[in-house]
Amino acid sequence: MQRRCIGCGEILQGENPDKPGYTPVIKDDVTYCKRCFRMMHYNELPKVLANNDDYLKVVNHVLMQNGLMILMVDIFSFGLTFSKDIIDKLRGNDVILVVNKFDLLPKSVNVNDVLNFVSKECEKLFFRVIAIHIISASKGYYIDDIINTIDLCRKERNVYVLGAANVGKSSFINAILKRCTSRTNDLIATSIIPGTTLDEIIIPFFDDNKAFIDTPGLINPHSVLEYLDSKSYSLLIPNKEVKPITYQVFGSYTYFIGGLAYISFSDAKDVSLVLYLNDKLKVTRVKNEKLDDVILNRIGKTILPPSKDEIESPKFKEEVFEITKRNDLFFAGFGFATIIGKANIKVGYLKNTEVRLYENILKKADRNR
Repeated sequence: MQRRCIGCGEILQGENPDKPGYTPVIKDDVTYCKRCFRMMHYNELPKVLANNDDYLKVVNHVLMQNGLMILMVDIFSFGLTFSKDIIDKLRGNDVILVVNKFDLLPKSVNVNDVLNFVSKECEKLFFRVIAIHIISASKGYYIDDIINTIDLCRKERNVYVLGAANVGKSSFINAILKRCTSRTNDLIATSIIPGTTLDEIIIPFFDDNKAFIDTPGLINPHSVLEYLDSKSYSLLIPNKEVKPITYQVFGSYTYFIGGLAYISFSDAKDVSLVLYLNDKLKVTRVKNEKLDDVILNRIGKTILPPSKDEIESPKFKEEVFEITKRNDLFFAGFGFATIIGKANIKVGYLKNTEVRLYENILKKADRNR
């Protein structure tokens, strides 16, 4: 009988160290492949990653099952992870929407504001879900609430956890296992690198012999992570509460977020720019007339990321937005900004990535600035 790694879901094999599932010796007590073992115990970054072919293969199989579906999204990267590609596949199924990484938002953020925002986004896409839960898998926030909803809605079915890459699906299952069993350490391998889970991971859990089933994540080609090396990920992906940085904008200035994006204001008057980023990602303010010089001569040298090794000559796409009162501008994979006041802004972002504008969701945080 074939045995699978419980860290990534691949079939364990001892023949080829360059293929998924490799372990030097296969014994009854071996439950992880070498890749997952080293990732979990030595923080070694994985070299073998899932791709969208793996995702489609598994998800198409999942959708043929009569299971309870959990769709996970990342509130810190909402526009990127609330993916229409995934939503369209899940229509007609019993779905619980779980919004993860609430712990990254400032403590002043009201969970009900986030819940209302997500509900409205579901309505816009005519996406019917059984329930919406706001959680933090890494901190264990509100895990008991989602467990209760699963118990009420499961109806003797397996529970499948789906979503985009890096939203925390594996961390979510690990959090439930820690809450409901004597387990104190992670069972499923996790990493900041998208694509850690390679195949279905079946975790027997329920008294009726049904299971939690983890799945690979959809790799979004619009995420800036797709164009950077793993050494830059720790600069972009926060692992603690994000502290907002506020700028009062008067006149014509451009604010560079690393070298990944910029926001330009023209003749601004009493406008506030609040940035929610990893504190390792630096912001550079320049006068608008110096914008082209910064792009040509400073990005990849004094302004990072990207480095020249990652993107030799960064190309930016520009888009103009009209801000009438307050809006949130989500960047693809590294944070968001709140703009308060009346302004026309020009947003530049790396070609092939994206930005999305939403109504402000951090209302309480703004009031407490």
